[in-house]
Amino acid sequence: MPLYELSGDALSPFNRLRPGPDLYEQEIEGLVWGDLEAFTGESLFPVARQAKIAGGGVPDILALDASGRVVVIEVKRDIDRGQLAQCLEYAGWARLTNLDEVAGLYDRRVDGHKGVESFFRDWQDFTETSTPVTINPQPRLYLIARDFQGRTRSALDFLRENAVPVTVVPVTVYADQNGRRILDIEGDHEPTLPGVTPSSGTSPKQVAVNGRKVTVVDLLDDGLLEPAEPVEFVRPRLGQRYTATVRADGTFVLADGSEFQSPSLAAMRAADLVSYDGWYAWRVPRLGGTKLHELRQRYVTRAATADQDGGTVDG
Repeated sequence: MPLYELSGDALSPFNRLRPGPDLYEQEIEGLVWGDLEAFTGESLFPVARQAKIAGGGVPDILALDASGRVVVIEVKRDIDRGQLAQCLEYAGWARLTNLDEVAGLYDRRVDGHKGVESFFRDWQDFTETSTPVTINPQPRLYLIARDFQGRTRSALDFLRENAVPVTVVPVTVYADQNGRRILDIEGDHEPTLPGVTPSSGTSPKQVAVNGRKVTVVDLLDDGLLEPAEPVEFVRPRLGQRYTATVRADGTFVLADGSEFQSPSLAAMRAADLVSYDGWYAWRVPRLGGTKLHELRQRYVTRAATADQDGGTVDG
């Protein structure tokens, strides 16, 4: 579908870029590594990029979800049958790996620290546990690509129909005549909610309205949050408290003035964490400490009710 920018009464087109595979894979992989949540819709713990695993092979990105499942992320411009088979081999390795092996691959992206000691400290921070969560032998695959060859797409559909945990995320790069670029991430997936256990092999529960994931701006537009809303991230076990302000455009401004477009990035930078789900971190003091994810659930529930009634979500 063509993309345009409105410029007065005229339409300025964005053209789809067709970079070579090396350029696409290197650039998109770097963006994914820098913000896993933007591409997967969930908070993941980043383990390593281009790690050499036992038995051969170099997955593009390895991560863990909060339940200890290994998440293998492959970025390719075009995915064919051979590359799909390679991804499934990586999943086979992930089924048999253990926490010590994963710890040995760890490459902390925030400050460059590596190694087992850093891994276990950061992993316990991410899961908020005193005892490290062990590996869950049910790995997941994310395939990020511009295109999927026809027969490969059919093979992926077959795997997903049979509850194999493979998530496809088409990503396309567009540019206008002035060189400005837009990244179109077609995947729309959200984290699993506490207390909700998805069926074996299914993708995480989506928190979306009409196929579009709910954003902080939606909460502001609906009146669930107010412009310049103060929020706080409290970690009682560590005796730490961080504050931020949510602007009318959904930007989070930390106490030091730094700005972030997502609640998760704001929480990660505030507490110097490798990864953290900001929807569960930030609370609204005005609402008695209600978390952002609770407000999101209110929005989704109201939207579903409005849809059934043929209306719109009101504040």
